[in-house]
Formats: sequence, C-alpha cells, structure tokens
Amino acid sequence: MRKPDVASIIKQLDNIGARKILLQLPDGLKPEAFDLFSKLSSKYSVIISSDPFYGACDAGTVESYRDVDCIVQLGHSPIPNLHYPKPMIFDEFLMDPEIELDPSIFNILRSRGYRKIGLLFSVQYRDVAVRVREILSRSGFEPLVGRVDSRMKYPGQVLGCNFSAAHLISDDAECFLVVSTGKFHAIGVQLSTDKETFILDLNSRSLESISKETDEFLRKRYARISRALDAQKFCIVMDTKVGQYREKLAEVIRRQVESLGKSAIMLKTSEVRPSDYENLRCDAIVFTGCPRVSIDDEQKFPMPILTPPEFQRLFGFKKTRGYVMDEIVAVDPVN
Repeated sequence: MRKPDVASIIKQLDNIGARKILLQLPDGLKPEAFDLFSKLSSKYSVIISSDPFYGACDAGTVESYRDVDCIVQLGHSPIPNLHYPKPMIFDEFLMDPEIELDPSIFNILRSRGYRKIGLLFSVQYRDVAVRVREILSRSGFEPLVGRVDSRMKYPGQVLGCNFSAAHLISDDAECFLVVSTGKFHAIGVQLSTDKETFILDLNSRSLESISKETDEFLRKRYARISRALDAQKFCIVMDTKVGQYREKLAEVIRRQVESLGKSAIMLKTSEVRPSDYENLRCDAIVFTGCPRVSIDDEQKFPMPILTPPEFQRLFGFKKTRGYVMDEIVAVDPVN
C-alpha cells in the first residue's frame, strides 16, 4: 500500500490558504494517524475525526465544516456532483499496482465459458484494475469498462451505493470481476445486474465467485424485511451528511406509508443509534441515508430497518423481478 502523499496534501492546503483542518481516516488507515498528525501539525491546526465513515458521501454534516478551513479525507475519491460546504482534499491511498498476479487465477472465468468480462473496482484499486485489464486482454478475454454517472469519478469505479459502471455494460458483459476488499461491492454488483460476479482477493491472489454469498444475503435480507409487513408505526429517517441527504425521497416514503393507513414520522440524524428508535416505540424504520446502515447494522436494531427500495417493493409501490439495491444518484442540498 502506498503512503499518503503528504507533500501533495500540503501543497493543496497552501493553495487554499487553510490554517485549520479536519482529517478523516477510515478505520483501516487510522494507524497512520500519529504520523500524519505529526507531519501536518507543524504547519496547521489539525483535528482528527474519530467518527467512522463510509466514503466521500460521508464527509460530515454542515456542523463539521463550521470551525475548519478544509477537510482532508484519505482512502476515497471525490463525488463530482456533490457541493461540499468547504474545500475538500482527497488522497485516494492507491494500492501499489506492481503486485504479482498469476494469469492462471483467471482460468475460472474460462471454465465457466465467459469471455466478455465487466471489470470494476473500488477506488484504492484503480491502478491494480489497469493491470488486471492488461492481463485479461493478454489471456484472450475481452475486458469491458463502463462509463459512470455524475456521482462517480472514474470509469469502472463502484461504490456501495452506486453501480452505474456495471449497469452501462450489463447487456454486453457475460460476468463481472470486482477488484476490491470485502464482499459488499461484489454482492451489490451481482444483485444489480443479475450476472455472476467474481471478487479478486489480493491477499490470497485468488478469484472467487460471489454467487453463494449473494444467495445467503438474499435469504437473510428477505427474512428481515418481511417482519415489517405488520408494522403500524414507521420512522422515516434522513441522514444529514452532505452526500446522503434525501429529503424529497423521505417525503415520498412518508406519503406512501400513510396511504397504507399506517403512521409515519420524519426524523433527521447524523448518527444512527438503535436506542433512539426503541424510545420512539416504532415498529419499523426506512433509512434514506447510506444503504449499508440498513444492511450491515441490521442486527443492532430490534425492529426491521429497510432501504427505500425494500419498503417500496414489500408494499407494492414498485414491482421488480427481484431484489433491488438502494443506489444513490443524487442528493438534496443540506441547508
């Protein structure tokens, strides 16, 4: 893994004229905190955020910006169609592309009869994906890289809430290959495209189909969602983070809940605490912020917590052939 480009960060901070900065590090990069603080605090007033965050959409609420000149975030790329209240500097913390990859690991694709491979990546693996594309081409495959919508920066890039790069090549790709850590992105791709998806594990240098994990995800998710059928009191929650705020969608969901003869209240939050909803005595939650809250944290809640597409499919407001991931294309401005 490459080290943060401190010289580039300092140059950008000086160009902005920043004096007080907020530094955001994902959990995997927090071991770099002491070294970065030491290097930056000699020139700037530095505060390190201890809050967890998922990406450039999760760059804090408006309150986070009020006392600083700039936010420096590591491990993510900017979201082009977001309007951040203060300047943002992103260090993508790219994985070293010189990693050794044996072309034989891609034989599983050939054994399944696949030739046209949709190639996707999370941003830290952008340079590695270029290398993978070269190996696939030399091995007789046809790698396809899809364009992205205005929420994404690079062709082929995926987020946990945006798979536009996969959608735009889904008709041509016979399967998908995701260069990323964890399995959430790959499961999302398979669910969003209904095409078999493989994840490239750079630790074991192996390629694994995500089909089994996707089936298990669906079984568990449907069981959880179905508990909301008998709910009478719904909390419709808006996350006030600048890249996740969807007030208009929340209002649509509220009207749909009430059309069913059920009760709904609208809530705003910057931190999702299960105890808050227990105190409200609600039967179910529809969370319009990051979909990973509903999915990754579902076991923390005593009541079902649904994404907007899950709610709309469960109660018949949208008819789909199967499960639909909650994808964020655009957000509302946070006042």
